[in-house]
Amino acid sequence: MSHHEAGSDATVHRPKKLIFAPGDIEAGAESPSPATPPTQTPGPIPTRLVQGEALRSETSTPSSTTESQILSHAARAHQFVTNPPLTVSQLHGTNPLHQFNTWFRDPRLPASSAPETCTLATAELPSGRISARSVYLKELDERGWVVYSNWGSREGKGGQVFGRRAAAEGENAPGPIPEPGSETQDGPGAGNKWGALTFSWSTTERQVRVEGMLEPLGREESELYWRTRERGSQIGAWASWQSRVLWSAEPTQLAARQRRQSVAKLQASAGSVPGADVPADIDLTDIDDGRALLEQRVREVEERFAGVKEIPLPPFWGGVRLVPESVEFWQGRRSRLHDRFRYVRVESEGEEFQWRLQRLSP
Repeated sequence: MSHHEAGSDATVHRPKKLIFAPGDIEAGAESPSPATPPTQTPGPIPTRLVQGEALRSETSTPSSTTESQILSHAARAHQFVTNPPLTVSQLHGTNPLHQFNTWFRDPRLPASSAPETCTLATAELPSGRISARSVYLKELDERGWVVYSNWGSREGKGGQVFGRRAAAEGENAPGPIPEPGSETQDGPGAGNKWGALTFSWSTTERQVRVEGMLEPLGREESELYWRTRERGSQIGAWASWQSRVLWSAEPTQLAARQRRQSVAKLQASAGSVPGADVPADIDLTDIDDGRALLEQRVREVEERFAGVKEIPLPPFWGGVRLVPESVEFWQGRRSRLHDRFRYVRVESEGEEFQWRLQRLSP
């Protein structure tokens, strides 16, 4: 973020990473859930809430009788009772990224709950059509939030963010991610670097909304995380041309494309979750629905890198950083009178972010 020079030597200040690859934990490496902080002890669930939920679960289309029963339980909707009121004194005074780190490290959010799961929203230009998908936060430093994915596809989020560049003659592969600072594009097919991330943590009755500009990471930064991924995930990244259509069927063809036999015959799979029945002929060859093409791609990539110890980073795969313009912290309160505080970035002369703090109406 800043550079310091000592004589003729220049050293680059590497931003401190608050979070790095939180989802990459060893299997079974789960820390015991600590006790809930004394000041944040959940209150008892109202009896009327339990009764109301039971009524709702018994029918998907309420009759006039059940509808009346449901409406007679005014507290049937979830009431937010986990936290004490959220006040300014509990928030970081100058930096929403540090405030996010505090909430992310809340001991009530065990690793098994995958608190790094978030929703990334982007919009296509000029149509304005919005697309959202679940991704994993992998890094957070003083510059912003980082997620990793395939960004070379013109059909997917890469095309939305970095533009739908024209395909080269004979090209049949995802394009490379633009180098930092070179992704600006004007005119038809231009990219839209505005994006948003939403984190929702039901355990702590909190949400965080981040809005800002998406920028690609340099290859060196992406490689640092790439080396933490297991080999199978690296193979998958090379094999998957994300959002490419592998198979399709027209409406008149759909019935013919269904499993031909035993579709009504179900058998419980051994060791499965109760009720998780599967077709009796699940092991038989089904009509090809495009999965075979993906698996063929995987085999080809495995053969390509059979003797390679360290699989290289694909040019179309890497990280993007959401540089925040605003960060909102939402905490549930009874009667939907939630506490909402938003940090809004303001212009400053230096390189460090400065923030205006606002309380929002629920």
